[in-house]
Amino acid sequence: MTINENLYPIKSWSDIQLNNIKHDNSVAIIMRTKNRPVLLARALESVIQQSYTNWHIYLVNDGGDTSPVNQLIDLNFIDLNHKITVIHNNYSLGMEAASNCGLNIANEEYLVVHDDDDAWHPDFLKETVAYLNTEQQAVAVLTNCIIINEEIQEDKSIQLGTMRWPNWHDQVDITTLIKNNVSPPICLLIRMSVAKQIGEFNKNLPVLGDWDYILRLFRAGEIKTLNKILAYYYHRPNHSNNYGNSVIAAIDKHQKYHVEFRNSLVRQSILENQGNYGILHILLNDNMEKYNLLAQKINKLDHKIGDIQGNVYYLRRKSFPLKRLAAKLQRCIRKWRHKI
Repeated sequence: MTINENLYPIKSWSDIQLNNIKHDNSVAIIMRTKNRPVLLARALESVIQQSYTNWHIYLVNDGGDTSPVNQLIDLNFIDLNHKITVIHNNYSLGMEAASNCGLNIANEEYLVVHDDDDAWHPDFLKETVAYLNTEQQAVAVLTNCIIINEEIQEDKSIQLGTMRWPNWHDQVDITTLIKNNVSPPICLLIRMSVAKQIGEFNKNLPVLGDWDYILRLFRAGEIKTLNKILAYYYHRPNHSNNYGNSVIAAIDKHQKYHVEFRNSLVRQSILENQGNYGILHILLNDNMEKYNLLAQKINKLDHKIGDIQGNVYYLRRKSFPLKRLAAKLQRCIRKWRHKI
């Protein structure tokens, strides 16, 4: 029997040496891009405007045109000099493999993925680095964010509207995380020592790689939260070309891999220990009992609503003669007034 385990998170900790990781509060910023210079310009500006300055960008141009990327770096030479490493891939490796191009050479104390279409509040790095310095037991911290819908028109971003991130929770709980991702990458600052131990991003996932990674990060320890709007997560619902978001433009692929990825998690768990069948059976049976109980309560409410509707109909019928009498009296009064 052949089982595809590629979707499953990397199972063992990496044996990579951690001796070269810095301990100076520095931040490695992995930024992936491909033929989106309008968005890349905003992303670079987002980093340059940070009030916290101890950072280094690992910019991975994943198979896109090199000229616009180099031009943007030249335009920001004063701010980016000695603070950026540019990697031009000859062809596209995919989002997660592109991230690995930066991860494998970065050695700063902290790590964050800043996609080319997102942005930060100027104090994102200042707040998150300070938080992890205080909360030494946390493996990472994520902030709240705002979703901004936009359109790209004539090389300009036109804002359409905003909304709060709908999946915010004050604590990262496995019962929530196991169902869906709880944060876009732009909100998450990670300890590099933990990132190196977890290993590379899963290059076999064309989508949902950030969910896979945060699930693996969860195994290492507590992911803390900072309920402040410090990140901006941009969506372009009307674009399906280079400027489209995978969560919108590739929604079918997201749905497909959402099922296959979850199945792979369960399959691997059962392969490792057949007894996990029992655990799954208990959990599913418990959920079914709760569902049946809820269904019974809903059924009782339906009967009560039916009784109330019947009573209302009965009262309406009983009141009909009274309504006719009241109407007759009103007509008599009007005639009497007219005669006077």
